[in-house]
Amino acid sequence: MSVTLPLTPEAMAELERRAAAAGIDVTSFVLSAVQEKLGERDDVPAEQLSYDEWKTEFHQWLASHAPRNPHFDDSRDSIYD
Repeated sequence: MSVTLPLTPEAMAELERRAAAAGIDVTSFVLSAVQEKLGERDDVPAEQLSYDEWKTEFHQWLASHAPRNPHFDDSRDSIYD
């Protein structure tokens, strides 16, 4: 089944950005979001997901969290005197 969504250019750009951050294509990102909204994925334990499904969900979760301090210097020189 195909569905056509009327998205603004801004919404499409944000969708593409989030899909790229999750490491997947836009179609997979939207399908995963729809499945999550419908509750199809809530009852599946992580152990039963394929590696690709788990990786997709992990990257989506990771992309939904902004870094707390993007300017933190964790280089070796800053840690050791």
